[in-house]
Amino acid sequence: MMAIPGRSSVIPDQIEPAAVPDWASFSPVPASWPAPYAEGASSPGFAPLLSGIPMALALLDSSGRMFAGNEALAATAGDAWRPGMRPEQLVVDDNQAQIRHAVGNVLAGGGARTLRVALKSRPDDVQDVRVLPFPPGLGAAAMLAMRDIREQVRLERQVAAATRMQAVGQLAGGVAHDFNNLLTGILGMVDHMLEADRDAPVDRGGLEEIRRNAHRGAKLVAQLLAFARHQPQRRHLFCARDLVHDLQPLLIKLLGPAVMLDIENQQGQFWLKADPGQIEQVIVNLAINARDAMSGQGRLTIRFHDILSKDVQALGHQIMPTMNYVGIEITDTGSGIPPEIIGKIFEPFFTTKPLGQGTGLGLSTVYSIVKQSDGFIFAQPGPDGRGTRFVVYLPGHRASEEERQAARPPSEVAVAALDQPLNVLLVEDEPSVRLVLARGLERKGCKVTAAEDAAAALQVINRDPSIDVLLSDVMMPGMDGVELAFETVKLRPGIGLVLMSGYAELPRHREADSLGVRFLTKPFTMSDLMSALGRAQSARS
Repeated sequence: MMAIPGRSSVIPDQIEPAAVPDWASFSPVPASWPAPYAEGASSPGFAPLLSGIPMALALLDSSGRMFAGNEALAATAGDAWRPGMRPEQLVVDDNQAQIRHAVGNVLAGGGARTLRVALKSRPDDVQDVRVLPFPPGLGAAAMLAMRDIREQVRLERQVAAATRMQAVGQLAGGVAHDFNNLLTGILGMVDHMLEADRDAPVDRGGLEEIRRNAHRGAKLVAQLLAFARHQPQRRHLFCARDLVHDLQPLLIKLLGPAVMLDIENQQGQFWLKADPGQIEQVIVNLAINARDAMSGQGRLTIRFHDILSKDVQALGHQIMPTMNYVGIEITDTGSGIPPEIIGKIFEPFFTTKPLGQGTGLGLSTVYSIVKQSDGFIFAQPGPDGRGTRFVVYLPGHRASEEERQAARPPSEVAVAALDQPLNVLLVEDEPSVRLVLARGLERKGCKVTAAEDAAAALQVINRDPSIDVLLSDVMMPGMDGVELAFETVKLRPGIGLVLMSGYAELPRHREADSLGVRFLTKPFTMSDLMSALGRAQSARS
């Protein structure tokens, strides 16, 4: 802590407030002032002065007792304040020694002291209390000033929480990228072993179990990426009502037979412009959280409704900009969230479930997806104080009939068998992943040229005009996959483009979208890869 000449600060484990008035700097009393007042009988002018100041103030005599205080002090300290008492009697037991020491130091001629303490009248909040010397001859030995810093502390906690979540998110994103490479290699090798020789004495059941567990790991990595806000987003217009209708069979299975599912659709005017897969993940995660809170038995209500911009202020959430929203409410009949933990539920790895039954990523993933989608989420008690209600607000868009028709998902068209083997340029900086993918593509009949970085890939493009498709990782040292795609199109306008990554940031995806790039999220199967390669070639031919 930086020392300030002429004063000392006593704020245990806290940072001294940045903007504290310099009450300790008094000019000498002018010679024209009236004669000194007796101690405890301050100038009559001080009474209206103190009463007009909104900050809680008290005057102390040389024994350290308070003999005068203003209305703000009475409002702040409540019944604990009365003339003749000592300042330490206003604070909780844990802070009394600090106040007593600060007052004694000032009365002994020391400089002003600032402490952060809790009052008996408000034990759950903190106040900045400043004890400072009083000019001589004015009837008081010291003054005590209190500043309500509840809002400041709340903002400090929000900043600290946001910083902590950002740091964890950066770590999670980096770890997820490495995990995706490992899982891609594992899935590729499993596919190879399952397809290499179907008559060989191989434990196919064991390999299938490895594949299933690898896919479970991929889902966990997707949650990490969502929390880190590095999960690729594919935004387009869709109707929330249609989404939940399609999701209803899955929700019924997830909730179990003892949980009644009610869906109230009152939304229709506004559509969402977001990633449908991510919004599904939000609803599923909240539904699973509700199921567990109800111990698998109760009622879950999902309600969709439109919110007009003129009605936003009435919601009582000042951080929400005035605009149209689609509201998604998920209400359960469980035990509710205790007040002491409600501020932690969106933090990563926080869980109230027994060891081994929760990752602590469910609600933090929900929070990150909602924020990434420019929305807001709030948790509050359910009706009549029973259960919990999560409310998600996402920007609502007025979609024209043409936009609504264009947003309807096209029927999936099977990729036709390739007339001739593809000549694929594979660019991947991770050797193990590069090897597995090259082997898998060769088994599928492709001719593969492998490169470890973008520079080597561009050399191949320049010398080999027979390359049909560029298949590149996004995150690579030096030139990344998106830049490589742009450079490749300059050299070979008709080439197919497929980029693979589970970590690429949304702006990079948007840049590549203009080139008609096909994206693959790691980890993927060889079937997914061949489908993407075939579509990329068809789009260019």
